[in-house]
Formats: sequence, structure tokens, C-alpha cells
Amino acid sequence: YTNAEEFFVKYKNYSYLHCEWATMEQLEKDKRIHQKIKRFKTKHAQMRTRSLLTQTTSVTGHLKLIFSDLLQPVIYYLVKWCSLPYEDATWELKEDVDEGKVEEFGKIQNRQPRLKRSARPPASSWKKLEETREYKNGNTLREYQLEGVNWLLFNWYNRQNCILADEMGLGKTIQSITLLSEVYAAGVQGPFLVIAPLSTITNWEREFSTWTDMNAIVYHGSLASRQMIQQYEMYCKDDKVKNAR
Repeated sequence: YTNAEEFFVKYKNYSYLHCEWATMEQLEKDKRIHQKIKRFKTKHAQMRTRSLLTQTTSVTGHLKLIFSDLLQPVIYYLVKWCSLPYEDATWELKEDVDEGKVEEFGKIQNRQPRLKRSARPPASSWKKLEETREYKNGNTLREYQLEGVNWLLFNWYNRQNCILADEMGLGKTIQSITLLSEVYAAGVQGPFLVIAPLSTITNWEREFSTWTDMNAIVYHGSLASRQMIQQYEMYCKDDKVKNAR
């Protein structure tokens, strides 16, 4: 019995899901492996408090499906990984994908494409919400948040611009999201554009999924990532294979 040095390897064009331990003998199939290992050891020496293992397992977790190919005998899903840009999306076998996310993807795909823009309801149709609705996951608004949403809705129905200027920590994000949820329920199904600082985008995306069933898409990243978002996230295909919002 002899000890063999092993490396925890992330393969190109494969997700972190497929990382594995490999010996030098296995890795030498790649003629460039010695240079790669040399660079790794140099980097490793500069980052003594971190190991390759922690670097390669830090982004595994939830999956978000953005496209499926059901024409092949073996079913694959194109998977967008949390904490990684769209350009790092990978094709994964069906059995390697979280079934709950497959169902979530199916619900989004089954939505009917909106071929005609819905008109905004007239101002006369505005009705004050006397009490909070129960939103997704049983979430409800506080009394002052309900007042804010009513005010936002009143301005929206009356086509008046407005600024919500609550103090920090009072839930401006939640009020804005529930406003869009009410507008969505009124028949205007978007798309809605939310412009936010990069530091808060993750929070916006999380709150959309926590409070509503709307499909929140973060349009950000490199050119390749943005092209993937446009191709797979912002449009659905109708029976004639034409793009429809």
C-alpha cells in the first residue's frame, strides 16, 4: 500500500456537481496538467487559509432550470446555478437535477404566451385594500405597509408618478413587490423592470420568490450571460416556434 497524492478536480464544461478526487496518474491524460497543478500550488501557497475543496464546493445548492431538450432519448436540462453567472450554465442529466426545480420549471413553461398587451384599468376601478391579502408562503403586510401599498396602487391607477420614501427597515422592497403583485393580478402581467443597486439585487430576487409566483429574472452579467437570458428566460415558444413575451 502506498499513499497517492490526489486533487479535487473541477472539469471544464462540467458543473461543480461532477467534481471528483483524481490521482496524478489519472490527470496525466491531459498533457497540460503539470502546468495547471503548478499554477494551483502557487495559488494555494498564497491562500493558506483556503483549500481547493472549499473553493469547489462553495456554490453548490439550488438549481434554476432555464431550458430543456425533450427530443433526445436521454433527457438533459440546461441548469443555471445559484451564485454563478448564466454563461456557466451546464447541461445535466435529468436524474442529477432536483425534481422540485423541474416541476417549478414546468409551471413556467406551461404559462400561455401573452401576445397582446393588457390595458391599464381605469382610475375608477381602484378599490382600497381594507386588509392585507395572504401572499405566497402565508406572508402578510403590516398595517403601515398595507397603507403604503394602497397609496402606490392609487397613484398607479391614476397614472401619477410617486416616490415611496419610508425609513430604512420598514419594508419598501416588500411594498414595491406586492404592488407589482397586485398589478399582475389586475391583468397587467408585465414585463416589469426593476432597477436596483447590485448590492441589493439578490435580496430583490429572494423576496420576489418568497412573496409571489412571478418569474423574477436578474438581467445582469457578461454579453454571453445576457444573450442566454434573452434566449431562454425572456421569451417562450408558441406552436409556430415564434418568440412571444
